[in-house]
Amino acid sequence: MDVYHRRQQEFLHRLLLLNTHPESHRLAYFLMCSHLLFHQLLILNYQYRCYLQTLHSHWFLQKEIPTQEYWQNLRQTIFSCKMPPWLFVSPHILMWMWFDWCYGKRWDVFYGSPMISHASCIISLRGEKVKISKTRFINYIRCNRYPSLDEIYRDKDKAVVAFTEDPELDELISEENRDKVHTLIQQMYETPEGEDAEEDEEIDLLKKDDPQMETMMSYYRKIEMLSGDIIKKRFHGNVIYSLNTYEQKRFEYENDGFHFYCFLDGYQEDEDTIRIFEVKATTSKKFTALEYKNDEKEKVSVFVPSPDGILMLQEDVFGSINDQYQKKIDKLKQRLSKEGRYVYDISYQRYVLEHALKTKKDIKYYLVVLNADYIHDGQTDNEGEPIYQDDIVTFIDVTSLSEKMMPILDMDIATVNRRLNEMNANPVPLGPHCQRKDTRQCLFYPICYKHIPEYNSIFTYMGSHNGFKDELDNKHDRFDLINEGMVAALDIPRSWIKRENNVIQRDVMETDVPYYHHEKIRAGIKALAYPIYHLDFETFPCPLPRFKGEKPYSQSLFQYSIHIETRPGLCDKDIDHASYIATEHKDLREDLIKNMLEIIKNDGGSILVYNQSFEQTRLKEMAEVFPKYRERLLDMVDRMFDLMYLLRGNQKLFKRLGFEEDEAKKINYYHNKLNGSFSIKKVLPIFSDLTYKGLPIGNGTDALITYARFPKMDEVTFKKNYQDLLEYCKQDTWAMVKILDELRKI
Repeated sequence: MDVYHRRQQEFLHRLLLLNTHPESHRLAYFLMCSHLLFHQLLILNYQYRCYLQTLHSHWFLQKEIPTQEYWQNLRQTIFSCKMPPWLFVSPHILMWMWFDWCYGKRWDVFYGSPMISHASCIISLRGEKVKISKTRFINYIRCNRYPSLDEIYRDKDKAVVAFTEDPELDELISEENRDKVHTLIQQMYETPEGEDAEEDEEIDLLKKDDPQMETMMSYYRKIEMLSGDIIKKRFHGNVIYSLNTYEQKRFEYENDGFHFYCFLDGYQEDEDTIRIFEVKATTSKKFTALEYKNDEKEKVSVFVPSPDGILMLQEDVFGSINDQYQKKIDKLKQRLSKEGRYVYDISYQRYVLEHALKTKKDIKYYLVVLNADYIHDGQTDNEGEPIYQDDIVTFIDVTSLSEKMMPILDMDIATVNRRLNEMNANPVPLGPHCQRKDTRQCLFYPICYKHIPEYNSIFTYMGSHNGFKDELDNKHDRFDLINEGMVAALDIPRSWIKRENNVIQRDVMETDVPYYHHEKIRAGIKALAYPIYHLDFETFPCPLPRFKGEKPYSQSLFQYSIHIETRPGLCDKDIDHASYIATEHKDLREDLIKNMLEIIKNDGGSILVYNQSFEQTRLKEMAEVFPKYRERLLDMVDRMFDLMYLLRGNQKLFKRLGFEEDEAKKINYYHNKLNGSFSIKKVLPIFSDLTYKGLPIGNGTDALITYARFPKMDEVTFKKNYQDLLEYCKQDTWAMVKILDELRKI
């Protein structure tokens, strides 16, 4: 700092210490609003906005003048955070400074002084550093709008955001700006009405409860503990891991005034090497299934096991690679791909750690995931809990891969910094970054997608993710069309609808007349053999295998429902129904199978299901685990018929029934109310007056959660939930009876 800057800083410092007059703040506010002093300060970042908002909340909104004690505390807080002291000097000094700087003094006093540098100005008014975790960073990199919406979501009326690219001060404090903020708040929170409503009570409209996540959390935590124990046994040295986030190894570094930090699932250090471990509750299949064709035209995995069993990139083991391999590496580097999201997570941690930690030791980075090929041998401890071997997890060395990600993280860090400084809440183009229908779908999806109709939107077209081609054969991505204003299905020019099934959908949407392919539906029904066993399974997708023969995320059977239709239309909802529910968390699968095989006779009758791949896979799994029932179970697989094929169609089935290929691959039925989906819950209300609404258990997620809670229920609660579970699964198979009966009438 030169002498000029140092004297200016010392002078203003003393003025701040001496001044206690609240009128200085009133004048500072006036000058900011009138642009007398600050019209040339175009960089309006986080701390200026916080200060301005505080003043604004008192004089513009509350019409009150804070007490002198308030201003003394405020000034002390801001000064301790290195807030520019020229905001708090007395009125005549402010005017003197204005004239002095306007006539000859350099304006870079403001820009160049460390006292008000870009980095120091993003410390918040409350004296807190702006801290950005991994989760927050990954959300902030989604789009320009997310940080400002997050600010409104967190701070509500206190949030200071912009709706233009380079806002001037009067824009930030304008009624129009506050109205826009208030409109967004109303889309995030709802104030309940009525006598029972409590004062200041608000309902969060965005954050939804996730009972399945809560149900599975104990298993996720167990995966972390297992991984930590295995890391300690395998790598020795000093290992730090904990279920408690705040006991994990933490690193933080500051960039442009923002503080980026991360907690590490596992940190191991010895004399020569530091090893970082990121535990993920996914399986190794996501990575080993990523294949490319080598120079011999053979399909091989991008990842190969090293001699000590750690998965590594082909290039780290064998060196040379080809273009096909590089395409798969590029996919791993995409943060939105199903594999790349995990690579991006640990790459962020690497970026923070290597900017915070100065060491000459080698640093290795590993993803720790469940071994997709692990089969539980059935061993349990004295309390009946499964005992897992060390190969329950797979280590994936992503050291070289995460190094490739560092230039991307450089750009993304700069992007997040810019977004936090701009805080622009204007709508942005929609796209894959919203992660629609994904487990990581953006929190603000309901706000950004509110203009897209719930029914018959552009997403209703089957295969819409493949885009649409115009008359010149130019392909248009559906998000590009949405951002151009084509949000409804009928907004797409009809000449762009090329796929046959989409043409059928378009006709139905335009005419509101259902479509039937009578011949195919009748041919499918004719292929059914009686008695028909309408079958439905309920399963528990446990991350860790619970019983012998299971793998990670095996769909563990705990319930079935069967309705027996002896002749067309001859089936009673109660008399012709059979079911089984595992009432304990013991291994009752064999009991379920024996019970089921007593109901489903070896008589050649069709076994009707909805989405047969699910039930077929479960039966094949049981045939492997219980070989003495193998023949009967595989016979059931061969007799299985998918009711959904009568509606959505199936090329293989209908070619076998004698239809030409073009006809065989068409859908057989479409109704406006399907909205592009053939789920049984969409189909059932069209063919009957049955509904899942009002049922205590209304979907498969509710069912697995209820089963998971069985051991903790008292007798009364258990009996009620048992009956609810029975009625739900019974509804599934009875729904198939009703749908089939209506299709016969076509």
